[in-house]
Amino acid sequence: MRGLEAQQLQDLKNEAQRQGISLNKLALQRLTGSSDNTAAAHDDLDALAGTWSQNETDAFNAAIALLEQVDPEMWE
Repeated sequence: MRGLEAQQLQDLKNEAQRQGISLNKLALQRLTGSSDNTAAAHDDLDALAGTWSQNETDAFNAAIALLEQVDPEMWE
């Protein structure tokens, strides 16, 4: 690898060795965002599901109550 500072290159080599893969494979994983030995990355909101307390849920539902009402005049 060219153009890296010595410490950056050493850090990459150490990570590749820790994972038991080649430096080339590590570089490809970093560039493509993929890995053969890790779970697929998620970019959804699963980590937030079910994290509200009952008080937070009640406050949110109260705050959006007006948004839940249908305006009949708009549907004529």
